[in-house]
Amino acid sequence: MNCSKPIKRRTIANRIITSWVIIALIFSVVGFAIGAVFHSSKPKTETETLIYGRSADGKIFDGDMSVSYESEDTLFVPLGVPLDSDVQEFIYYLSKGYNMDFTFVMAIIQQESGYQLDAVSNTDDYGLMQINKVNHGYITDEIGVTNYLDPYENVRAGMFILRKLFEKYETPEKVLMAYNLGESGAKALWDKGVFETNYSKSVQRIQSELNNMKG
Repeated sequence: MNCSKPIKRRTIANRIITSWVIIALIFSVVGFAIGAVFHSSKPKTETETLIYGRSADGKIFDGDMSVSYESEDTLFVPLGVPLDSDVQEFIYYLSKGYNMDFTFVMAIIQQESGYQLDAVSNTDDYGLMQINKVNHGYITDEIGVTNYLDPYENVRAGMFILRKLFEKYETPEKVLMAYNLGESGAKALWDKGVFETNYSKSVQRIQSELNNMKG
């Protein structure tokens, strides 16, 4: 992305800062439920939950995101995939705030929708991260997402779900299985000793390819 475009940078920054405020408030609440997928969670400790908008070293991005463009460890470089660089940049900094790998999230998007913004499945999954309709009401109440085909709102919803799953399960494989199958479906396989699926393996393969693309 051309960093000489302050208007675009400010627009992206405003979207991210708004999300930080919303999610920081959400993370202060103990427990949650999300339709048929999520169940009440145990009380959170300081080590379980990363405050939204704060990177692993405790750095908080400011409103103009000057730190984001000048700090080597947070420098954004778009991937060579069919997704607008502004959307990629938004995902990148959300990933930083949620303490998730950018390429992990992008791999899920490629697996779920092939970067198609208006994708709607025959099972009522919407947008880039294929957010199932059963979860829309809860997510709207929690973080204010209303348009699940808007790429920015859709990734906010998908990454909100992923962050909650990472707080509960210790491996990317389990998180991917729960995201794809729902927690009850994933647990049924775990009870049978199955801890990876074609879906989880495919996402991890895509992530490896995206990492190689970064050089």
